[in-house]
Amino acid sequence: MDGEIFTIRARRCKRCGRLLTSKEAVERGYGCQCAAKAKAEEVAKAPLPGR
Repeated sequence: MDGEIFTIRARRCKRCGRLLTSKEAVERGYGCQCAAKAKAEEVAKAPLPGR
């Protein structure tokens, strides 16, 4: 083990900047709470159907 180097990839949330700890969050670019908030914002900005 002496002299052995290893790295851990760490990414940060695109929304809040916190450290992402799960593989899914890193792939998404958002933590679970920020992903839900970003999705809600997208839905709110979308035009209403039929208008």
